[in-house]
Amino acid sequence: MKRLLIVENEKILRENLAEIFVEKGYEVDTAPHGRGALQRLDAGRYDLVIADLRMPKASGLEILQKALQRDENAPVIVMTAYADVPSAVEAMRLGAYDYIQKPFELEELEMKVMRAFDRMRESRLLQALKTRELDGTNIVFESPEMQKVLTLARKVAKTKATVLITGEAGTGKEKVAEAIHRESWRSEHGLVKLNCSAFSEDLIDSELFGCEAGGCPGVQRRKVGRFELADEGTLFLDEVSCLPPPTQERLLRAIQDQEFERVGGETTIKVDVRLIAATGRNLSDEVEQGKFSQDLFYRLAVYEIPVPPLRERKGDILPLARLFLEKYCREIHRSIRGFTPEAERLLLEHSWPGNVRELNTTIERSVLITDQEWISPDQIPRPEVRPPREGSLRRDGSLTEGMELEEMERAAVLQALERSNWVQKDAAVILGISSRVMNYKIKKYNFRNPRWRRNRSGEEGRHTTD
Repeated sequence: MKRLLIVENEKILRENLAEIFVEKGYEVDTAPHGRGALQRLDAGRYDLVIADLRMPKASGLEILQKALQRDENAPVIVMTAYADVPSAVEAMRLGAYDYIQKPFELEELEMKVMRAFDRMRESRLLQALKTRELDGTNIVFESPEMQKVLTLARKVAKTKATVLITGEAGTGKEKVAEAIHRESWRSEHGLVKLNCSAFSEDLIDSELFGCEAGGCPGVQRRKVGRFELADEGTLFLDEVSCLPPPTQERLLRAIQDQEFERVGGETTIKVDVRLIAATGRNLSDEVEQGKFSQDLFYRLAVYEIPVPPLRERKGDILPLARLFLEKYCREIHRSIRGFTPEAERLLLEHSWPGNVRELNTTIERSVLITDQEWISPDQIPRPEVRPPREGSLRRDGSLTEGMELEEMERAAVLQALERSNWVQKDAAVILGISSRVMNYKIKKYNFRNPRWRRNRSGEEGRHTTD
């Protein structure tokens, strides 16, 4: 919530201004004279100061100077009578944002306050963009929590250590990986990415290590894998916990020895690759449950960087929201100046279970539906998040209220398979996903159908599609 300080010796005007801005969602302090204003500025921080130029016990110029000493970016609006306009111009020369001449309409002062905050937002955004360019991180943040993350990233970037980035989905783990790569001496070479959850067990090996002609189904000529493509650069493996056990063993050897063979090949390929992995799961628990290789876990977690969820770094919510607002206004050709104080408060109060990704989508939708100059709370669509309830998935696999995301995904995949008469490629078209992703989802949820023919070589999970 924005804090205002109103300095005015006329009691009625002072109280009226305070009442108006409190109703607009601001936190307001007042002072009846200059000395009281200086005391308040010494005791606390204000986002904006409104002060009369002619004040008893200390002048408006003294208040201006003190406010700028406390925060050079905090705007100050001075109120002046007609005869004092030259003094108001002098105040602006000394750093005041604007002045307003008495008597004035309250709406005029409200507009000046909104414009002052608008300019301050733009200034902070430009500073954030400059900071990103200087730091090379491509990450917008103001919170100390993310400052700690970036400090860890810079520290490990200059080393050869393997890095494990942990955190909930949508927190920005990939951005942290990009920051590490940019800060490393490998930045002159490529950053190659692979989302391990997007490929089924019988495809992930060829994606990682490549495949010789005829070594994989449908591969008629040699395929180069991500490890080979990342030679002398960095390989980023997102959702590394999704790797099947055989691939985990091959990955462990590739990290340790910096060598591997393509699927179906015998020639050993040597590389120089720095590995960064990311996961939204607790790998220690996965190791205890026998789902993840302990040796690989130790190799990956040489240096671990946890990325906190957005609800634990609320200082980043508004800077990110403003960045997304600018982005989508530019893309959709909208002229939206910002968020009302009430809208900002709503953004800060939401827990953002989908993290930065959810915030991004929310702001995009707000830009699409807003036809006003400022985004208000009723123009911020937020889905209601309900806890899972027993029986949320019907026996027929259809969706019901209160389902978890994974349950919803499973039900959607099952419905698509049934609608397509269990023809996988047709089900993939219904869902708008690739056949590879469809194959992975079928394995993930262990769907079976007598119509599917197993590959006779005995590889578990390989299906043919009609």
